[in-house]
Amino acid sequence: MTSLFAPRIVPAGLLALALVCAAPAAAQEPPPDTFRFRVNVQLVLLSASVSTEDGRPVPDLAQEAFEVYEEGEPRPLRLFERQTAMPLQLVVLIDASLSAAVELPAQKDAVARFLQRVVRPQDHVAIYQLSGKKRSVADFSSETAKLLTSVKEIREGSGTALYDVLVEASEKLKVREGRRVVVVVSDGNDTTSKSNFQAALRALQEGEVTLLALVVRPIAGESGRSVRGEHTLITLANLTGGRVFFPSSTGELDRFYRELDELLRTQYLLGYQPAPPSIREEFRRIEVRIKGGEYTVRHRQGYYSEPQLASEP
Repeated sequence: MTSLFAPRIVPAGLLALALVCAAPAAAQEPPPDTFRFRVNVQLVLLSASVSTEDGRPVPDLAQEAFEVYEEGEPRPLRLFERQTAMPLQLVVLIDASLSAAVELPAQKDAVARFLQRVVRPQDHVAIYQLSGKKRSVADFSSETAKLLTSVKEIREGSGTALYDVLVEASEKLKVREGRRVVVVVSDGNDTTSKSNFQAALRALQEGEVTLLALVVRPIAGESGRSVRGEHTLITLANLTGGRVFFPSSTGELDRFYRELDELLRTQYLLGYQPAPPSIREEFRRIEVRIKGGEYTVRHRQGYYSEPQLASEP
């Protein structure tokens, strides 16, 4: 039986052709199943973002600059693609709790402008709110007008269920093909979830989801901080290959979304053949290094390997 948590499978021999078919073309749109493969050769796929020390994306590195390690052992790259054409599967989580209500109008306006900038015909976005009884505001769609309407309808609510929503969003993302990303707009404080931090992290890792966060501080200065919440978002972002932004004012929200758009469009798609499976499910750690430069590389920190089934006598 194939586990949903196994590395995504791609055909090594047909991969170049698949990527050509998946690239945007003037003559035709890519077929809907471009990224769905059923073959026997497994590759671990991961998106990697490379930036300079001052945070500027580095989009023009060659394959030879990358080194990939699994559990400390080097693994040769079988796939390398710049600015991957894979569709974006994006979930945007907006904190509409009472503690963040003062910033909500500005947040909604900035999210709307971001969606208009980032969503392509092959991309799909879902909108959630972290507070109140209603969580899913809009299911996955590539219709920007529909998404914008959903954002406008978000209203204030009591409580914040960050962990629960992350688990729910990750479950939905892991069955969708493409680059799986969650953008969280919140102070990171969770008050009503039944799930905990570990459950949220496990869901993100099993879904191969990258978390990017915009930290909201309703009150300027130290008194407006949720230190525990910020630490939560920083840790989740680091472990999933994401990034955390700290705008000092609502006027910087658009700058954050411009940087986020640039980050999503300058990723590298890497693929390598993993070590043979063990007899039990295990979390395997991944490290990506860049030769000959002082760069920051962000990528998910590992994956859950599918256990090897015992052969029948």
